[in-house]
Amino acid sequence: MSAFLNINGIHHAYGKTRVLENCSFSAKQGELVALLGESGSGKTTLLRLIAGFERPSSGSIVLNENILVDRNRFVVPEKRRVGMVFQDYALFPHLTVNQNIAIGKSAADSLSIDDWLNLVGLDGLGQRKPHELSGGQQQRVAIARSLAAAPEILLLDEPFSNIDESLKFGFRMELRSILRKVGMNAIFVTHDTKDALAVADSIVVLKDGCIRQAGTPLEIYAQPADTYVAGLMGPCSTLGKVDGKSVVIRAEHLNIVHPSQKTEKTIIGTVEHALYQGGHYLVGVQTDAHLLLARSNEAPELGSTVALGYEQQHLMVLHER
Repeated sequence: MSAFLNINGIHHAYGKTRVLENCSFSAKQGELVALLGESGSGKTTLLRLIAGFERPSSGSIVLNENILVDRNRFVVPEKRRVGMVFQDYALFPHLTVNQNIAIGKSAADSLSIDDWLNLVGLDGLGQRKPHELSGGQQQRVAIARSLAAAPEILLLDEPFSNIDESLKFGFRMELRSILRKVGMNAIFVTHDTKDALAVADSIVVLKDGCIRQAGTPLEIYAQPADTYVAGLMGPCSTLGKVDGKSVVIRAEHLNIVHPSQKTEKTIIGTVEHALYQGGHYLVGVQTDAHLLLARSNEAPELGSTVALGYEQQHLMVLHER
């Protein structure tokens, strides 16, 4: 399947401050893409460049075979058919839910306002004003409004950041379902690995304005490009080095066993902490050389001596960054 969106060699700076450097990735038709990174990684700037709110210093962006920006061309935001859901939702406070959705509705949109309310789970709330809604409900209005404009792609800036933690799991599934039902291409920005793993078909990891890795959630998690990506995707530990590279293993692949079971594939250490994670404990074990992280169904006694067992196949040899 050919790429629906192509980001090619994007560079961007604010004055002398570099924000993005040689960023390239592509997205297929119907994909949900997560731009994942810490604060200041450049992910929101990249989203704004796709939307057309800023022009890159160099590089090109092509959407559905139409050039949005390159050295000679710049399509203004209102001509791009790119929808945007802002982190603060940007709803009109004096308008009702129905009016907020209707204000940007495209003639190309075949659904009624009631259809959109049903799709995003807001049946019966069409006459309410934004201040009468919860944060999650306001976000659903913003999503419906953007989709009713019939964009070719939807951009979402930190869509889960204002959702209560207890509601995040359900909303992740709802958002994915909504976008799937309307067949919408989407890119969302997040700093939360759980968001990216749960919702995205592909993940683009950014750090310091550079793309460290792009791939499916499974590829990014199981085959990280370097130690930074490995740590970002979940708890892991460094066991040593080989040829200048780090030997890394994920916490779930280190098993706590009794010291009497020690073999050549076990490491002896002392339990420093056991943090309950809901369903399991993240256990820190101090060895002679490292503090290692392991997952356990039970909390070992602090200060006790344990052995950590592992299988060779779970070791990852990665560049250190």
